Amino acid sequence: MKRITYILLLSGLLSTTGCNKFLDFKPIGKLIPEKVEDLENVLNNPGTVDFHFMDNNLGCFYAFLGDNLQVSPNQEKYLYTSTHPNVDRYAAYVYYHPYMNPINPQHTWDWGIYKATALLNLVVDEVNSLDAQNSDLGKILVAQARAGRAWSYMVGGLGYGPMYDPASANDQRVIPYRTTSSPAAANPDLSTTKELMDKVEADLLGALDAPMSVAHPSRASRPAVHGLLAQLYMYKRDWIKMSEHAEEGWKLSLAAKGGVNNMIYNLNQFYYKPNVGSNPPPGTSPEIGLELIGTDNLIKQTNNKESLFFRTAATSWSNYPSDEFLDLFDKTVDRRYILFGLKRLGYAATIGGVKHDDGIRTYYYRDNKMTANAGLTYPDLLLMKAEANARLNKLAAALSDLNLLRKFRYEGTNTDLGNGGGKSQDQLLGEILKERRREMPLGTFQRVFDIKRLALDTGKPWCKTKISHTLDGKTYSADVKSKYFTLEINNPTILLNPSWGLKENNTPYLPTKY
Repeated sequence: MKRITYILLLSGLLSTTGCNKFLDFKPIGKLIPEKVEDLENVLNNPGTVDFHFMDNNLGCFYAFLGDNLQVSPNQEKYLYTSTHPNVDRYAAYVYYHPYMNPINPQHTWDWGIYKATALLNLVVDEVNSLDAQNSDLGKILVAQARAGRAWSYMVGGLGYGPMYDPASANDQRVIPYRTTSSPAAANPDLSTTKELMDKVEADLLGALDAPMSVAHPSRASRPAVHGLLAQLYMYKRDWIKMSEHAEEGWKLSLAAKGGVNNMIYNLNQFYYKPNVGSNPPPGTSPEIGLELIGTDNLIKQTNNKESLFFRTAATSWSNYPSDEFLDLFDKTVDRRYILFGLKRLGYAATIGGVKHDDGIRTYYYRDNKMTANAGLTYPDLLLMKAEANARLNKLAAALSDLNLLRKFRYEGTNTDLGNGGGKSQDQLLGEILKERRREMPLGTFQRVFDIKRLALDTGKPWCKTKISHTLDGKTYSADVKSKYFTLEINNPTILLNPSWGLKENNTPYLPTKY
């Protein structure tokens, strides 16, 4: 069989080429598939899943906008200085907007959103050019490409722009929804939040030809597409459609996987392999240096049993969790805290012969001991199902969903939520949202998106209209419904797309104090 060589993209995939105003998409070769099967290699490219709201060191500055992480005074003074390679994390923590230097490339734009969508657009276009759109495989490839494209644009739009609000016009222009792979085609205008979410919806509804099962969850299955539709309607606050797709996604998942035990790990069966030679510093957790043993050999793989739709997650095990995050857990029976809430020596620096030491701190090691997922997991789907039921006042069903997950996450003979049947709608919904926060990766964009969407639940206990971070006696605050929870497009992309009508930001970028 003739070998097909794919030479697709230069680094800096989506900056833009000048005269034709492309999104920095600079092909150096042409994909010439002989048959539709050759396009599977494009869908399997890691560029379709990586670097959404991630930096070059696999962290996420966007997470520092929220309430899951904290920075210490010593880190401010000696770590996050002007020479730190990811000073945008500190900028986000103190709400120094824009968070990224506007003259520099943006990793999440160039290597995340628009690298992924360029590859996915290529699949759609080439299936059509091969006249294979009506073949079984062609339909599957297009469906999977459209599902992946929809996810990238959904998170891109909600990150760069405000949260969708059904009570408003949603007319702020955010990012372009490019659907062609041709470098000869000009970029479209910036989509508004409403336009973007409508296009995401159309792509996902057009992706329901995805197969029931997939070899790897980086490519969408039909249950995953329903899960993504549930997520879309969650952000759009359409609880009825959210419920319909969460229920359908869960039903199809059970059928495809053969039951819930094949979809969620029972953390009660996890343990650390002893090592008699381990000698951790006094007061720290020996588990940090031990191997976590699960119920299979896939817990550190991207295709582990909980992965429904895989997208690479930023790591956060080396960051300080906030006290508020750690206090979410019942530290005596929650297996997530017991396994992953580990103590180790914190940040320390010796300057001029003087040691500045944070001492022993509690870290959250879940994304170190297991593979995290910024896409969708089966627990995510179950909790969306629970939330939708609670929003629709189907409290018995919502409680059943919540208690099902708790069986896999808590110790004891009775893992059900205490007095669950006696809770009001708001009380039960609040418990479901807390469980959702416990399940999410600590340091990705996902919690911040929840802060943005839950800010629309005016007057509810889980609604936060402002986030504050206190650092060395000074408090930094930002309103959730403000520019501080949105991002700016960088100057190089603005210059190469004058039709967008955006102005460059030439303010000196000086976020650090030291």
